[in-house]
Order: sequence, then C-alpha cells, then structure tokens
Amino acid sequence: METAKSAIKHGAIVFASPWNPPSDMVETFNRNGNTSAKRLKYDKYAAYAQHLNDFVTFMKNNGVNLYAISVQNEPDYAHEWTWWTPQEILRFMRENAGSINARVIAPESFQYLKNLSDPILNDPQALANMDILGTHLYGTQVSHFPYPLFKQKGAGKDLWMTEVYYPNSDNNSADRWPEALDVSHHIHNSMVEGDFQAYVWWYIRRSYGPMKEDGTISKRGYNMAHFSKFVRPGYVRIDATKNPNANVYVSAYKGDNKVVIVAINKSNTGVNQNFVLQNGSVSQVSRWITSSSSNLQPGTNLNITGNHFWAHLPAQSVTTFVVNR
Repeated sequence: METAKSAIKHGAIVFASPWNPPSDMVETFNRNGNTSAKRLKYDKYAAYAQHLNDFVTFMKNNGVNLYAISVQNEPDYAHEWTWWTPQEILRFMRENAGSINARVIAPESFQYLKNLSDPILNDPQALANMDILGTHLYGTQVSHFPYPLFKQKGAGKDLWMTEVYYPNSDNNSADRWPEALDVSHHIHNSMVEGDFQAYVWWYIRRSYGPMKEDGTISKRGYNMAHFSKFVRPGYVRIDATKNPNANVYVSAYKGDNKVVIVAINKSNTGVNQNFVLQNGSVSQVSRWITSSSSNLQPGTNLNITGNHFWAHLPAQSVTTFVVNR
C-alpha cells in the first residue's frame, strides 16, 4: 500500500492484476492430465466481480485510486495461478465485467495470443465492458505485434503492454552491452509495430531490470529512459521512417509543443542521419545519448537548416532528440 501511495505521489498511475481469486471461489480440474489445475467456479463469476470491486474500494479507502483492474494475470499460462479459457473470459466479460467500478483490463495473455482476445473484440457486449486490452509479450515475435482486428473493432479502447522483461532474466545481466540496446529496440517495436499505448516492465529492481539491486540505474534502465523520460503521458506517436538505414530504428512523438525522436543504431559503426520535420521549421534540438561509455549524456548543439538537421548516431547507441519548433 505504501509503495502504491508513493507511486501516485510521484505522478505514476497504479493498476492491479490478480493471480488468484479467494480460495472459496476456486476449484481444481483436469487440464491435460493435470488434476490440480485451478479455475474460477462457474457459479462464482458474479462473486468474483464483487471481489474485484471490494479491492478497488479497499484501495480507494486507503488513499489509492486504481486507474484500472485486470480480470486475470496470464490466464493462458496459469501453472501457479488460475486458468481461464477464451470462452470463460468471454462469459465473464459479457455477463459480469460491467459491474466493476474501475476501468477493466483484459485478457492479459502471456504471449499476446489472439485466441484469447478475439472473442472479446467480436462480442459487442464483452467489448463494451472492456476498457483496456492488455497483454504481455513473453516470447512474442515482432511479426505478431500488429493486431488488425483491434484496429477494426477497438475504437475508443486502449491497447497496453502490461508486463514483460526483455531480452532475458539472466542474473546480473542489466548492464550487458550491447545487449541492453535490445530493450530500446523492443520498446520501439512495441510502439511502432504494435501501436501500444503503454509499456510496463516486470520487476523494476532486479539484477536484470532497469534498476539494479543496489538502487542504481542499469544500462537497460537508461535504454528505457530514452522513451519514458521524454515521451510523457498524453504524447502521440507520429509517422516517421522507422528504418532509414541498416540497423537504425526511429520513432517520433509529439506533445507539449515538442517533437521527441528516439533513434537506435544497432550497427557496429556510426551513422550520420538526416532528420526532416514536415510542416514547419526547427528552432532548437537537444539530444541525449546512451552508448557503451555514456548514460543519457547530453550531446552538443546541432546545426539546424530550416526544417531538418543532421546528427551522428554513434555505433551501438540510442539517442533521444527533443525538437522545439
């Protein structure tokens, strides 16, 4: 509770994702030969919705207004929690989720498996009761990031990536270089290929996380900061040439009368990259660089010509540009 309060005090939003219902709502069943698999009892769906409401109320009474609440964490990878089939999730979303007094996140597949979310998108009542389509990206190939059915049916709904660590959870891997560049590249793909509106890391403080066990920011954390520090809530991603050179990946965002450009160079050599902003001129460009030898280090001033500027992207680096127009 104190952690949640502190997060809100620092401007974060807090959402909840349950692993298991209360034990009296759970039954075991035979799932592919596993007789100890757990699921929500079919006659407890309404009670479970009330349980989620009770948690929302409990948090509110203790000073934490939850932004949203999930129906179930990873219902398709529930070796240590509660399994739900696509039809079970659909039934709950259609018949019970509408009574929840918070934004509802569903279905939170561990791997963005669309068989879990397709039925919700194809059912008008279930879809009406879902506010945020949430998913995890464990082992999900980038080719599976796009979701045409969501684009077709999900107007007015948010699309959140609610949990991942990447590229691995190896012990003491957080500062490995250039492996840490995979983090910014994964965020890039989540934004550009997946059109996600949120990207949530698993444990913040871990030997493989954005913060190491001693509380210092890791290389993985600095890669994340190239997005999170500059692309603020309410910003909108805008079109950019996503792969202007071999092993160079670019995305762009606008908000607060600024344009933020994140450029990742995964090649072994530096690249001189031209950036052209359409529909207006550029007055000032600030930049920050993370490489093998620097961590979110401010760069030197850039020469600006009208609506474009050139910048050197060091080998195996990520650079964030903040453009004032």
